[in-house]
Amino acid sequence: MIASHCGIYANNHVFTDVSLPIKDQGVTRQGIIIEDNCWLGHAVTVLDGVTIGQGSIIGAGAVVKKNIPPYSIAVGVPAKVIKTRTDQKFPETLLKAEL
Repeated sequence: MIASHCGIYANNHVFTDVSLPIKDQGVTRQGIIIEDNCWLGHAVTVLDGVTIGQGSIIGAGAVVKKNIPPYSIAVGVPAKVIKTRTDQKFPETLLKAEL
């Protein structure tokens, strides 16, 4: 699920040469992976090169610039994992489905 006002930006500007305008230096594109069963809250920003692991939740307004492990809850700018969902009790049927 992706809430409103999220931004998913799968490129980045090159800016290493100070003698050239940034717009003339090109871009890099690593790609973004958002695995199954994730929830990105309102106004989350996901930057290039990131993988958000399966079952993760990203809190509203977070800026994701590093990989998020599966079943994590991450918040903040930059996003940091504050909790893992695997600490919670899952119904037996869900556990079997994951195997």
